[in-house]
Amino acid sequence: MSASGRCGDGSPPLIPLAIFFCLILLLPTASLATSPEKNVLLLHSYHEGLSWTDSVTEGVSSALDQSTSDINLYIEYMDTPRIPSSRYSAEIVEMYRFKYADIKLDAIICSDEYAFHFLREYHDALFPGVPVIFCGVNYFEDDYLEGWENCTGIVETVDVKGTIDAALSLDPGVRDVYVVNDNTLTGIADRKVVDEVAKRYEGRLTFTIPENQTLDEIKEDVDRLPPDTVVLLMTLTRDARGTYYEYDEVVREVSRASRVPVYSVWEVYMGDGLTGGRLLSAQDQGWEAGMMTRRVLNGEAASSIPVKKEPRGEYVFDYIQLKRFGLENATLPAGSTVINSPPPSIEIDRTVAEAAVFAIITLGIAVLFLGYTVRIRRRSESALRESEEKFRALAERSFDLIFTTDAQGRFTYVSPAIRRITGYETGEFQGKSFVFEQGDADLSKFESFFADLREGKAIEGLAIRIRARDGSTRYLEINAAPILNGGMMVGAQGVARDVTERMEMERVRAEAYAQIEQNIEQFATLGDEIRNPLAVIVGIADLHCEERHARQILEQAEIIDGIITALDRGWIESEKVREYLRKR
Repeated sequence: MSASGRCGDGSPPLIPLAIFFCLILLLPTASLATSPEKNVLLLHSYHEGLSWTDSVTEGVSSALDQSTSDINLYIEYMDTPRIPSSRYSAEIVEMYRFKYADIKLDAIICSDEYAFHFLREYHDALFPGVPVIFCGVNYFEDDYLEGWENCTGIVETVDVKGTIDAALSLDPGVRDVYVVNDNTLTGIADRKVVDEVAKRYEGRLTFTIPENQTLDEIKEDVDRLPPDTVVLLMTLTRDARGTYYEYDEVVREVSRASRVPVYSVWEVYMGDGLTGGRLLSAQDQGWEAGMMTRRVLNGEAASSIPVKKEPRGEYVFDYIQLKRFGLENATLPAGSTVINSPPPSIEIDRTVAEAAVFAIITLGIAVLFLGYTVRIRRRSESALRESEEKFRALAERSFDLIFTTDAQGRFTYVSPAIRRITGYETGEFQGKSFVFEQGDADLSKFESFFADLREGKAIEGLAIRIRARDGSTRYLEINAAPILNGGMMVGAQGVARDVTERMEMERVRAEAYAQIEQNIEQFATLGDEIRNPLAVIVGIADLHCEERHARQILEQAEIIDGIITALDRGWIESEKVREYLRKR
């Protein structure tokens, strides 16, 4: 090859170039093929379907999807605000301990106060050594991480001051801020943030922060506010009655009742009556947490990544609400986004206008239909939750064992009655089956029973013997039906009744019947065995004894014969009793 890089005939070196480009194309594929699989747990404080929670999940997923590693994302919803029980944390600790016992987690992302403080307390017991990345934590102190190795995250540092300044820019005559907030863990953290900001407005603004109110009481308050007031909506997920509310429901109800603008610091409130503010995005929180997690998965220690605390958010306002309060021409902060703003006036052809009107009407009908569908779905979900709660309450109080299994017969749920019947705890049966003696024929019967279920047959009255914790034998009578999905059996559900006492009674009764039959048979032969010798005695007495002695012997023989006759009648009555008992 010459110095110019061409062959002797002047043509380019095609084979080396082809090999070079093949290597370039293969390098990313090889890198991906060798990337190890990672397991990440996303632990939410709230429930699935909540707009904030779902947006955090979207942000986390979007960030992790860009990773070159194969990541298994496990998602748990603690649903803590809707279950204000002191026992709840202990219950979910045991559930997570069991659920993740065999899963090696490489990182945990926790969202919002409840999940964060839950991990502060139980991290070492449940997930020792697993790095933690938090987000959505409203109030944070550096002391929270004291003694907690390998933990970092993003503080949900909302810009309350930025929102208040925007409200003052729109209406310089504002003198009072009415704060809507609750007493949940998140609400308590928000109160601390507001208290810190309020100090910066001393002498300029008065902050009114009512405590422990119902939503109806809040609506009454905002309906009476003077015009020099604004409402700052922080957190209201559970009111003084313990009633739980979704974000859209709260902002809609408060805004409708309020005589003054309603501002906030979270994007989830936007579009349902909120005037605006410097709003923080849940999706952005999730994205940043996901990007931090990628750094941890690539080998960077979580504790070496600084916690992000700077305020975040974008100025967003709703033109409809601005116009409602006469603020549509007021000066907005630089870089503000305005939603629902009217389009500029332009001349439109009549035909185009008619088509647009028709399209708008069609879309309106579609929106109404979708709204109706969403409402029906929420009602159905609510009814399903109530039904599940009723089923769980019935199952936990039932003396019979209620269970569900997977397609292999391993239990996915067993009711607390298992403790009374076998002495085992419910957790000991998760992922397992009944305990049989080695070589027990009832094991084959149980396997045959599941073979019938796989064919779609319901089973009634299956009686099996199992071994209890103390080694004793218990008898169960099982009724079960398959759980089908697309015609395929994916599990089973059923009820098992403890019939040990009944089986013991049947055994005792069978032994009693055998004894009665033996006695009856003895009665049947006893008469003949006595009468034959008695006839011989009578004959001898008649032939060889004196008349006086013979008469005495014959009298006694008649007495004996009478007794035997009475025994015969008793035998007949015993036969009748035996037949009656058999019918029973």
